[in-house]
Amino acid sequence: MLTILKETLSSLFTAVLASILFAPIMIEILYRLNQVSGVKKSEIGGMKGENNSVFMKVMRVAKTNGTPNMGGVLIWIIVPLITYFLLPMTPVLKVFLLGFLLFGLWGFIDVVIFTNGSKNNERFRAIQESFEWRLTKVAIATLISTGVMYLLYKKDLFPELSFFQVATISVTPAVVIAMGIIGQFAVYSAEISDGLDGLLIGMFQIITTAMSILLLLQGQYEFLPLLGILLGVLIVDLYFNIPPARFWNGGPGAMPLGFAIFFIAVATNNLIPYFLMTSITWLIMLSSTIQILSMKIFKRRVFKIAPIHHHFQAIGWPHYKITMRFWLFTAFLSIVGIYLGII
Repeated sequence: MLTILKETLSSLFTAVLASILFAPIMIEILYRLNQVSGVKKSEIGGMKGENNSVFMKVMRVAKTNGTPNMGGVLIWIIVPLITYFLLPMTPVLKVFLLGFLLFGLWGFIDVVIFTNGSKNNERFRAIQESFEWRLTKVAIATLISTGVMYLLYKKDLFPELSFFQVATISVTPAVVIAMGIIGQFAVYSAEISDGLDGLLIGMFQIITTAMSILLLLQGQYEFLPLLGILLGVLIVDLYFNIPPARFWNGGPGAMPLGFAIFFIAVATNNLIPYFLMTSITWLIMLSSTIQILSMKIFKRRVFKIAPIHHHFQAIGWPHYKITMRFWLFTAFLSIVGIYLGII
C-alpha cells in the first residue's frame, strides 16, 4: 500500500507542476484566438416569443462575456500526456485514453464550432437551444461511449458487473449498449454541471478523492496513479476557476472528466458507489431534462431557468452559496458511496 501511495502522490505532484506551467500559456492562447464567451440575446427553442434574458441576467454577461470558455483543454491535454509518459500502458489504460481523448475532441468541436462559431448568428444560437440539437449531441456522445464499452468487452476487461457481491450480471452485447447509453448520460451530466464558477471542478475534486479512497480500501490499486494525475490537474484548474473565473472549462474538460470517473467505476465494479458520488450531477441533468420536455410538450416551465443551479440563482441565491452547498452534498454522498463500497 505504501508503494502505491507514493506512486499516486508522485503522479499528482507531476500533474500539478505540468498544469501550473501549461495553464497561463493556454489562457493567453485562448484570448488571442478569441475563444471566449459571448452570450447574446436569442430565442429559446420550443418557446415562441421567449428569449434567454433570464439566463443572461443570472450569468452576469456584462461582466463575464469575454471569459475564455475552453479552459477544459487543460484537462483534455495534460491528463493523457502525463498518463502516457508516466504510467505503464496496460490494455485498460489504452482504452481509457482513447475514450478520454475522443470525448475531449467532441467537446472541443462543440465549443469551437457550435458555440464560439455562432456568436454572431442569432438563428444558429437559437437552434443550439432546441430539443433536436440536444438530441443530436446525445446521439454522438452515445456512439462514442458505446464504442469504448465495446472495446472493453472485446478485450475481456469487464466480463461481469457485480453489485455488492449479491447480484452479478454477465456482460453481453445488450449490456454493452446499455452501459454505452448510461455512459453518455454520465458525460452529459458532467457537462451540464459546468454552469457556475468552481461548481463542476469542485464537485469532481471531491468525487475523484472519494473514488481514490474507495479503491485504496478495496485493494484495487491499478487506477490510483491515474486518479492522482486527474486530481493534480483539477487542483490547478480550480485555482483558475474559482470566482471570478479566469476561464470556464466547457466541453473539452467536462466531457472527458465525466467519462473518466464513469469508466473507472465500470472497470472496478463500483457503479453503485459511483452513482452516489456523482448524484448531484445527475440531479442537475434531470432538472434540465424535465425543463426541456415540459417546454417542448406542454409549453410551460417547471423551473424559472434550468439546470437547477441557475433556478436557485434566479430566485436570489448568490452563486457561491449554490456552489458550496452542492460541494457539501457531494462530499456527504461520496462518504455514503465509500461506505457502501466497502461493506
